[in-house]
Formats: sequence, C-alpha cells, structure tokens
Amino acid sequence: MPSATPAKKPYAPRLPAAERREQLLDAAQRIALERGFHAVSVDGVAKACGVTRPVVYGVFEDRTAMLAALFARGEERALAGLARVFPAIPGPGDDVDPDDLLLQGITAYLQTVSADPDTWRIILVPPEGAPPELEQRVNAQRRVMLRTLRGLLDWGLPRRGGPPVDPDLFARAVFTLAEGAARLLLVDPERWRVEQFTDFTRTALAALGPGVRPPG
Repeated sequence: MPSATPAKKPYAPRLPAAERREQLLDAAQRIALERGFHAVSVDGVAKACGVTRPVVYGVFEDRTAMLAALFARGEERALAGLARVFPAIPGPGDDVDPDDLLLQGITAYLQTVSADPDTWRIILVPPEGAPPELEQRVNAQRRVMLRTLRGLLDWGLPRRGGPPVDPDLFARAVFTLAEGAARLLLVDPERWRVEQFTDFTRTALAALGPGVRPPG
C-alpha cells in the first residue's frame, strides 16, 4: 500500500517588500505588548508571520535592527499624528480664546493616543525589557511636545489674564497631566474617557482666575 504523501507546510504568500516589513514589525509589536521585549526574536516573528527566518533576515539584519525599526516607526507615527491635530499658535489678528486653544490641544493629543493605542503603549507604557534606545527616543519626543506646548502657553498666558504663572512650570505641569491621562486611557480604557480629562483641565484653568479673550 503506497504511503501517504506528507502534507506540505503552508507558507505565507509573497508580499511586496514594504508590506512584508510592516507585517514583521506588526508581529514584533504584538509579541512585545503581550510578552515583553525580551520575547521578541527573529524566530518568533518568523513563526508569527508564517515565514522562514531567511525572510526576516532579508528585511532586517538582526533582532537589534528589527527593534530599532519598530521604535522608529512608532516615533514617526506618534509625531505625525500629533502634527495633524495639535493646534498652531494663532496669528496676530486671530480671535482665539487661550483656554479653548489649550483644551483643544490636550483633547487632540488624548484622542490621537486613543486612536492608535498599540503605538502609544510602546511609548507611554513600555513593556518589560524595553532597551535604552526606546527611552532615548521617548525622551526626545517629550522634548518636542514640551517645546510645542510651551509655545502655546507663551502666547496664551498673557492673553488670558488671571494671576501670574511661571510659563515653564505651567507647561511642565500641563504636560505631566496630559501624559498621565494618556497612560490611564491606555491601561484602563473602560474606566477613563477623554472627556473626563478635558473637563478636569477646564476646571483647573478656571481655578486660575477668569480667562480673558483677546480684543477683536
């Protein structure tokens, strides 16, 4: 009786290079979020995508290069998302309420985080075993965001009135609030909503004294 022909192992279909790269990075990200960065390996990513190790090595030189590409992609996505939604500093003739502008910026930031939670978990709630390079990239992002926020406050604080506030300390306080709120949204999205933090920020601004709209 002839022996049965062994079934061929199914392989993932061929993909264009750019699509394959995204597929591999998506797999690496899932593994990192589920089990920690220490669990990310060339072999594990290959198995997750149904490809062989040479396919992974054809895209990334090694595990280190793959993780570097994952961090770079996350940074690019995060900054691009913020650039699309974060308010610009108004021009001299614009009639804009400073408090509304700050609330718009914080709300847009939190909505961006909520819309792409996996990218932002890597940044704000890094899994176990995160390498130093990730912290360096995150700190660089923080400096960019803090500079942007400081620019808005330098414009807005003189226009809103109220008691004098150190703009640098206020920028850092607002940034800490926004980043902490973003972490809560990522860790427990069923408990926390963007609107809660928007309302809290509005109340905190009101406690500083009445905002003053710029003259029309």
